[in-house]
Order: sequence, then C-alpha cells, then structure tokens
Amino acid sequence: MLPLSADAPLSVSQLNARVRAVLQPLPVMRVTGEVSGTNWAGSGHLYFELKDESARVKVTIWKSAAQALRVRPRDGMQVVVTGRADLWVQGGSYSFNATNVELAGEGALFLALQRLKERLTAEGLFDPTRKQQLPFLPMTVALVTSPTGAAVQDMVRILRERARVRILVVPVKVQGEGAAESIAQGIERIDALGWADVILCGRGGGSLEDLWAFNEERVVRAFAACRTPIVSAVGHETDTLLSDLAADWRAPTPTAAAERAVPRFADLDALVVDLRGRATQAVKRQLTTERRHLGQLRARLGDGGALTGQRQLRLEELHRRMHRAAQRQLERQRRRHEVLARRLRAADPVRKLADQRQKLALLRQRLDQTLPRTLERRRQRIAQLTGVLRALSPRAALGRGYAIVRRPDGTAVGSVAGVQVADHLELLLCDGSLGVQVEAVTAA
Repeated sequence: MLPLSADAPLSVSQLNARVRAVLQPLPVMRVTGEVSGTNWAGSGHLYFELKDESARVKVTIWKSAAQALRVRPRDGMQVVVTGRADLWVQGGSYSFNATNVELAGEGALFLALQRLKERLTAEGLFDPTRKQQLPFLPMTVALVTSPTGAAVQDMVRILRERARVRILVVPVKVQGEGAAESIAQGIERIDALGWADVILCGRGGGSLEDLWAFNEERVVRAFAACRTPIVSAVGHETDTLLSDLAADWRAPTPTAAAERAVPRFADLDALVVDLRGRATQAVKRQLTTERRHLGQLRARLGDGGALTGQRQLRLEELHRRMHRAAQRQLERQRRRHEVLARRLRAADPVRKLADQRQKLALLRQRLDQTLPRTLERRRQRIAQLTGVLRALSPRAALGRGYAIVRRPDGTAVGSVAGVQVADHLELLLCDGSLGVQVEAVTAA
C-alpha cells in the first residue's frame, strides 16, 4: 500500500477498509427490533432486516450459526439478536453479523395469533362440550397428512400392527405457502364423503415456523366444524397449536394418535380373558370365605342337634344357590366372550372383500352367459328393421320405373300446377338423374 499524504485521495477499497477497521473493535452487542424480509439462501445463510420506528439494519447469520438457532426468525417477530457490526469491503455494505436470536416478547405475528385465539375462544370453538368421543373400534381411519413424510408411514405401520382397519390417506401440503388451505380442504373433503369413522390430521415435528399452518384460522375452523371425530396428530410436545384446541382429541405425536384411535385386537382378547379369570377367582374367594364362615358357625354351635339342623340345611341351600349363581355368571361371561369374538370376525374387512369378490365372479359368469344371446337377438332385430326400411325406401319405387321430379333448387314437383313450358326439371331415377325441359303442360 502506498503511503498517503494529507492531500492524497483514498481508493474505495481503502475507504471501506478504514471504516471496517473502525467497526471491528466494537464489542459484541444485543440489538432488539422487528424482523422483516426474511430470506433463507440456498447456501444455508440467513438474511433479514431488523427495524424499529425510524431505522433499519441488515442482519446476516452464517450457515453454521443459523443451523443452531433455537428461534427461527419470521417476519413480524420482535427479537433480540446478538452479534457484531461489520462492513463488507468489496460491496461497501454495512450489516450486523448475528450469532443468536431470542424472542423479545410478542411480535406482530404472535400478537395476531393471541388475538385470534381469544376471538375463537369467545366464539366457543374450543369449548370442551363441543368435542366428540372417539369411536371404540373404528373400521375406517382417514389420515390427512403429507403422503411422503415419515409421519404417515409411522401411522400406517401402527394401525396395521394393532388391528385390521381400512386406511384412507388424504394427501395434503403441511408446510409452506398454501398449506393451510390444503389441510382445510382435505379435512372437509373426507368429512363430506362420510367414509371414515375417525380422522387423524397432522404431521411430524418441526420448528414453530414449520408447524404454523396448524395455527391458521382456516385450519382451526375446519377442525372445529368436522362432523367426523378428529384427532390433532402434530408431532410436538411443548407448544400448543390452535388445531390442538379445536380437535376432539390432541395427540402428542402421530404415532400416539394412531395408538389412541385403534385398540389392539390382541389386547381386547387378553382383556376379556383377564376379566373372565378375575371373575372366576372372585367367585372362588367368595366361596372360600363362605365355607370358612360356615365352619366357624359350626364350631360355635357344636352339636346342636335339632336346633342347628334347620340352619345347616339353610346354609347348604344357600351354598348351592351361590354355586349355581356363580356358574350362571361364568356362563354369561363365556357367551359374551363368544359374541364379541363373532363380532370381531364378522367385522373382518378381508372376509368382506372375499365375499364381494365371489359375488363379482358370479355376476361376471352370468354376463358371459347372457351377452352372446342378447347380441344375437339384437342382430336379428337389426336385420328385420333393415328389410322394412328397404321396402319403404323411395329408392325401391324408383327401381320399378317411377321417378322423382325436382326443380333446379332441389324442391320436389308433386303437381303440374306451377310448372310452365320451357322450365328445366330434373328426373331422379333409381340409377341416376336426367335433366329435361318442359315442352307441354297437360292437366289430368
């Protein structure tokens, strides 16, 4: 670098370098303001502006720091950024290079969310009395979610492991521009069809920005208006979304939603067996207690002869009645278990599908048998009608020596009236036509 005299001009690079040298000694600072113009570059760097009532500054967060952010900046957020002031020498642009972002309270976006929550609460959309009970044993479960995410795979796997249910996947967009409208339309479409017994709507975990569509009023109202029992199955644990409040039940994860929506058939069988065993043990304990009590009474009475004879007979009768009652109770439990088992077998969609396939095969066989006969009858009818048409056709009369007389404009001549000598006419015969000129007109 050449030495500079007091009168020597600075180059642009020298000027920017000197300004940068002035800024670099400044300490790490925390600056508060509202986020505007958020831009995630393809390289992973984050750019936005921080503004207040009268000024704004460009903020740069390099990729390494952006990946570690606990708060992802979004337009409208009021935040506190930590970093240093710097100047890019080549571009001559001043910016604030941040390494951390914290929420500074309610920004415009979060304030709007709070107001929306208060308004919808006042309307009663989150009232617990509006919520529906989830069906105990649904036959069809609809999944309103992204068809390519891990959440839908987890839910399908859990549902298939637990029971034989029909699964309908309603593909929607769950993040980014248009996600709210896509989610709401998916809920409304499957609800209007009435095909599902319960709806699971959600996605996997992510940042608050990723999950923001489930805070949109369009989605919240779709949840609240859904006539089919609906579960909010968004993968988050700490924050409560507005869709959670509007849903009939909130699941902490999509997997938990699938587990809650459908009971495990094996667990139901085990529960029935367990209840049956507990009932048997209870009856046995009661009988043992009664026998012990009877023994104590006998010991107290000793040999009472006629005095105790009637009591003993009464006790034996009560013992027999209790035994019969226990047997009847066990029989009722056994029949109930058989009824439940038959219902489970009858509700098996695989069996229903096999029956429908058998009916389809029978209908196809009938079609194969009746179709040739029907076609032959149609052919004969067509041939008959063709003969009639040929017999009635004017062409047939022309073949017997008749002719059709037409004027040059194509209109038919049916009478000598209106025909004059020297008129040009056309005679239409069976195999062609003749052009003639009238030489005389004679009325009949």
